[in-house]
Amino acid sequence: MTEEDRAAAVVRLFSDVEALRRALRLYPPSHPSLQPARARLRERALALADPGEVATASFGPDRLFWAGEEVAMPATVPAARLVRMLFHLGLAAIHLSFPEAADGVVELADRLAALNDPPGEADRVRLLGGAAPAGVEFVPIDLSGVQLLDSDHARDERSSRPVWAELARRLARDGAFAAVGKIRQGELKPGTVAELLAAASDPETLFDHLFIQLAEIARAPALDRRPVALAEVREFFAELISLLDHDRRRLAVVTGLRHLPLANPDDPWVAGELLLDAIERMLLENLPVPEVVQRVLHRMAAPLSDQPAGAPGDLAVRARHLLARLPLGPPDTRNEEEARPGVDWREAAHAQELVAELGDERLRLHLIRLLQETIMLWPDSPIAESAAARLAEEFATALDVGDLETAVRLAPLLGAIRSAKAHQAIRENGVPAAVRAFKTLEKSHHPDLTALLIALGEPALPAVLEALGEEASLAVRKRLLEVVARQGRRALPYVQPMLDDPRWYVVRNAVFLLRRFGGPDVSALLKSRIEGATPKVLLEILKALVELQDPDWFKLLLQIIDSADDERRRVGIDVASRIRHPDVVGALVRRLRENIGNRLREPASLDLIRALGRIRDPAALGVLREILALKQWRYPFPLTEPRREAAAAIARLEGSEAGRLAAALTRDRDGDVAEAARVALRAQTEKEEDEE
Repeated sequence: MTEEDRAAAVVRLFSDVEALRRALRLYPPSHPSLQPARARLRERALALADPGEVATASFGPDRLFWAGEEVAMPATVPAARLVRMLFHLGLAAIHLSFPEAADGVVELADRLAALNDPPGEADRVRLLGGAAPAGVEFVPIDLSGVQLLDSDHARDERSSRPVWAELARRLARDGAFAAVGKIRQGELKPGTVAELLAAASDPETLFDHLFIQLAEIARAPALDRRPVALAEVREFFAELISLLDHDRRRLAVVTGLRHLPLANPDDPWVAGELLLDAIERMLLENLPVPEVVQRVLHRMAAPLSDQPAGAPGDLAVRARHLLARLPLGPPDTRNEEEARPGVDWREAAHAQELVAELGDERLRLHLIRLLQETIMLWPDSPIAESAAARLAEEFATALDVGDLETAVRLAPLLGAIRSAKAHQAIRENGVPAAVRAFKTLEKSHHPDLTALLIALGEPALPAVLEALGEEASLAVRKRLLEVVARQGRRALPYVQPMLDDPRWYVVRNAVFLLRRFGGPDVSALLKSRIEGATPKVLLEILKALVELQDPDWFKLLLQIIDSADDERRRVGIDVASRIRHPDVVGALVRRLRENIGNRLREPASLDLIRALGRIRDPAALGVLREILALKQWRYPFPLTEPRREAAAAIARLEGSEAGRLAAALTRDRDGDVAEAARVALRAQTEKEEDEE
């Protein structure tokens, strides 16, 4: 088996597992169609690997790997849905031992069918808590090595502080501090150091030594632990200066600024965090922040795109908050001539080059960054409201000019902000621009357009639903339906009024979405709309009630099948032809048998014959055989069409008996019957080959 064939076989195996899982959720365990599905799944598994072989299938959020190699698969195949479910259940991989795994994957489908969709934590515990199926070994995602740390979390007095312990060890070793005995006993705390500094005649020398040691300790740990070590340094520093008197507190800040950045100038954590600590202390003490320090703070608060590579994002956020707390300087009382710089920079070559480079696109990019920074720094201010509205306009402009990258970057931000002006701009301009983009951009960009509409969230729902009602393109309608469906039940208040819309296709869209949402309240809502529904809407309502497993779906289906209205009856039979359920097959067989006679020439009888052929249940063979056995001389109308439809239906049925009869019918003396059987057999064979 080639690599391509094996990859295709793996996708078929997982698709069959998903198909069986869905069937088990829809049909009772005794349903006759489930056994062939189980047998087909076993055959797929046995054909995939040799006896004694152990294969590993591993999963990502939307990726499948077989024996360490990624298996390419479209996002629409059932296997992709199964992979997402297994990953959400906390499975990193499964080991399959053949041939036992052939029965194990069937049992796995049974277990997955019993879980909620989408699964929750209780489902994960339920799946992984018991014994694994035969030949299947679950490999859960291992989170044992993950440690969540919060530097601001209050520690217990007895909890370990590695940085403090290391500082005690270093100070006890070199004897720079008095009372070394207490340090050696592990009693070093900021209070102890504050007492020693208060009694020292030369505190500046001790501060020098202390901060150099702290900087070296913060620099020593591995990169992945450095933020934790720095947090302990900050905690020690903050507690220490809070215990000092005013003069020593100022001396501590000045000494820290002098020594700590020099301990490791290449490490932005050490220099940046301790500088911000010092600035924050100056603000708390109402001390003037030197102009040179303010300039550094402005540089640290710049957007990350304008900072050196590797600059920590947390430093920029903290610097922005401190920048907003800086007191405003006195107003500039100089006149315009005095305030004007002595050199006209516009004549400089570098300035002209810069102005020439900043075209419309570059300026727009900088404007968007500025708007984002404004919303982040002053989230509840009027200027943030105006910035959010302008950001929504830039979002629509980006879509109109084909700048999808910018639009995708802005969508999550617009979906998260709380701005009435921005939401209005999204509804009036943003969503229509995205709908237009579906028609102007390549199809390869359609998933990105769908994702950005989903990211806009609930504020965009009214405009999306309005566009859905007006859209003529089926492909675009499918994308918009997916956008609304991904919002889940929070879209229910927006979708429910669509049921009363005079346009039947809007009501049909609403029924389709409600079917995706699910829930008992949705079933009751749909059942209340059956009376008076147009045929196309009625078709979607019945399909939804069947999929939602409403307890009244079978009774309502029979009422529609027995309706005196020909169109409603045809809809009921059409829905029944999609449900392979013993009760449904029995009801169709009884009604067809009752019609054998003069009513056999009615269109409803022919619809019943075709429906039984589409269901393919062998239980329909008897009544179809009866129709073929009818004698023409007993009926005042031609039996050609009923006999031809019955022969075609028999050719579609499953089972060996139906197969033998269909083969015999291809040689029937009635040429119409023989031709109908041959055409149906050929079509069924081609369909099965396409499914393979």
